[in-house]
Amino acid sequence: MFVVVRVVPAYLGQPTAEAFANISPLAALALCGGMMFPTRIAFILTFGTFITSDIILNLKYEQPIINYYSLFLLVLFAVIFTGGYLLRKHRRINVLLGCTIASSLLFYLLLNSVSFFMDPHYTKNMAGWFQANTTGVPGYPPAWLFGIRTLISNSIFALVFYFALSPKSDTLMKAPHLSQTT
Repeated sequence: MFVVVRVVPAYLGQPTAEAFANISPLAALALCGGMMFPTRIAFILTFGTFITSDIILNLKYEQPIINYYSLFLLVLFAVIFTGGYLLRKHRRINVLLGCTIASSLLFYLLLNSVSFFMDPHYTKNMAGWFQANTTGVPGYPPAWLFGIRTLISNSIFALVFYFALSPKSDTLMKAPHLSQTT
């Protein structure tokens, strides 16, 4: 299901792909999965979804299956997942929203910084870095729009996961057949 949400817009054409750019449940899945699911299930669901959808998208856009961008995204999702895991004992909505906002901002700044360093369209100075984080490359939607979409979609997906899993997460965590592995 999560793979479909991330992949389908790319196959519906350029206008749809641009309209749904950066609207994805993956960061919220990483944070909430680390926070609320048993470790093994959270790990498989989060990283299985990312790897599967990333391979499909890389093939669609004729990119190498393994590339610097995919590896950097994998590291970012691992950091978000670890943050969720470290907050398991603090499963409150205010903690979740604070972490969602912080991880969205971190994701935005770090990913745009990688684009700044790797994309030849940006001059390699502070003005180029500022462009990478605000207007982006001419001819494409502005980078700040992707940041807003990321923040809003991460917040919505995190709240959906939180309310869907809250009453069940304690039961899941204590189920003998789904016990934690550390």
